[in-house]
Amino acid sequence: MLINNVNSPANIYSSNAVIATRYANSATAARNVQKRDEIMLSSTAQTFSDMLKKLQGESEVRQDKVDEFEQKIASGNYDVKSENIAASILLSRF
Repeated sequence: MLINNVNSPANIYSSNAVIATRYANSATAARNVQKRDEIMLSSTAQTFSDMLKKLQGESEVRQDKVDEFEQKIASGNYDVKSENIAASILLSRF
């Protein structure tokens, strides 16, 4: 009996290993080339974002109003109707 190409199965396995390595390398390269996600805001969204940043930077207390009411109270000119006080109490409770 004559057996030819004894190394043939070994060549198949080694060539598959080479192909698998090439595939793995190309997959790694493809992952490295991919761009990162990007967000592009419309001009309306950019304007809104700018206004939101300005509002967040401002204080919630309007010092000019506080000063105005302090002056009215100190001078005795601050007059509040009892109906307004009652309405405000009822609104805050219910």
